[in-house]
Amino acid sequence: MSMVAEASVCHWTVAFKAVQQGHRLIALRNVDAAIFWVPDEPAPDTYRVGTGFGEVKAKFIQPGTLIPEGDD
Repeated sequence: MSMVAEASVCHWTVAFKAVQQGHRLIALRNVDAAIFWVPDEPAPDTYRVGTGFGEVKAKFIQPGTLIPEGDD
């Protein structure tokens, strides 16, 4: 449980730093999911984008697309 708690705090901290840099946070989900509004910008540089350990996957979704809860 302590590892999940630490990961959650890290997730919130990284998202908060992205917001401080001017990115618009739409939702924070599980430890591995954050949704940002970035119409013409790259992903927030507070996240390491990739598929390895400690990295996050970037998904690009068209405006108007519904993202069901849990479908990350």
